Amino acid sequence: MTDPIKIGCSAVLSGHEEIHGRAIVQSVSLAVDQANMKGVIKGGLELEVGDDRDDRVAAAEIARRYIHDERILAVVGPMNSNAVFAATPLYQMADMVHISPAASNPELTSMGYSTFFRVVGHDEFQGTRAADFAVSYLKKNRIGIIHDGSPFGKPLSEIFMRRIENLGAKIVAFQKIQRGQRDFSGVANEMLASQPDLIFFGVIEEEGLLLAPQLRSAGVSSVFFGTDGLKSSRYLETPLSAVKGPYFSNASTDLDVKTSAHAFKNAFVDRYGPTYSVYSAEAYDAANVIIHAMAGAEQLTRQAVLARVAKTEKFPGITGQITFDSSGDRMRPEIGFYELMPGQTIFLGFDRDMLGEKSLTSMDGGNDS
Repeated sequence: MTDPIKIGCSAVLSGHEEIHGRAIVQSVSLAVDQANMKGVIKGGLELEVGDDRDDRVAAAEIARRYIHDERILAVVGPMNSNAVFAATPLYQMADMVHISPAASNPELTSMGYSTFFRVVGHDEFQGTRAADFAVSYLKKNRIGIIHDGSPFGKPLSEIFMRRIENLGAKIVAFQKIQRGQRDFSGVANEMLASQPDLIFFGVIEEEGLLLAPQLRSAGVSSVFFGTDGLKSSRYLETPLSAVKGPYFSNASTDLDVKTSAHAFKNAFVDRYGPTYSVYSAEAYDAANVIIHAMAGAEQLTRQAVLARVAKTEKFPGITGQITFDSSGDRMRPEIGFYELMPGQTIFLGFDRDMLGEKSLTSMDGGNDS
C-alpha cells in the first residue's frame, strides 16, 4: 500500500490572529479532502499542521520539522511575512515549495528564492493603489500615516507615502506605534496638531481597535483609511461621528463579491460554520495549486512539484486566474475598496474599475484578472 503524500500548513493558531490562521488551515483541509474524494493523488493526501505564532523561531522550527518528514512535498504558508522571512531560507535549501496565502512584504520575492510563491498581491501593489484611491477617489491632499514598524505595516506605509508624494499630495505626519501598545495619546495629539484630512493605518486589528477610538476621543476628525491587515469587520469602531467612512482596501478575496468563490463559501460554511476570516479563499487556492502540481508532476518528489508550481499559468482559482511571475509573485492581483457604515460594509469596487490602469505597469506584466 502506498503511503499518503503530505502537504504541510504553517499558520498562526494561537494569540489574537488565531481565528484567521484556523480558517486558513480549514480551507487547506477542505481542498485536501476534496482531492481525496476525487482520487487526484494515488495513495491519497494528508495534511500536517503547525502553529508558527507569527514568530520567526517557531516558523523555522516548523520548517525544519516539515523538511525532515520525507512525505511532506509542499507547504501552504507561512501566513504572515514575519514568519516567511525565517522559513524561506530553510525551504530553499530543501527544494520544498511553499505558497503563502497572505504574506505581502515586497522583499520576500526580491531575495532570489526559487521555492517561495504567494497568491496574494504584494504591498507594493496594495500600497500604491491605496494611495491612488486616497487622492484620486477620496480627493484628500493632507495625509497622516500611522504604522506599527512591523514587516507588514512599515513597508506598506512607506510605499503608500511615496505614491502620495508622487501624486502631489502632502504627508503631514508619519507616526510609529508599537505592537502591544495600549496608550496612543501621544500619537493622537500629533495627529490633532497636524490636521490631516485623511489618516492611513499601517497596523493590524489588535492595535487598530484601540487606536481609532482614542484618536476620535482626542478630537481628530480625519477620514480613516486602513487595509485588510485590520481585519475590517471591527477595526475602526469609533464613537458616532459625522466623518464619512472609514474606508479600507482589501487584497484578499471577498467571498460575497467574488462569484467564483461562492461554491467554496458554501462548502466551507457547511463544514465549519460562518467563521469570519480573510485569506480563506487564498489558502484554498494555494492548496489546489500544489495539488494540481502534484497531479501533473513527472514524479512525486519535492523538486518535481516545485518545478510544476513554478510553471503555473492561468490556473482557474476561486480568487481568479493564477499565474506566477519569475519571482513567485502573482501577476495582476486585484484590490477591492470598501466603506464602513453603521451596521454594514459597502463594497465600492475593484481598483481597475475605480482607478484605471495607472501605476500598474511597473508592478506587474501579466494579463489575468
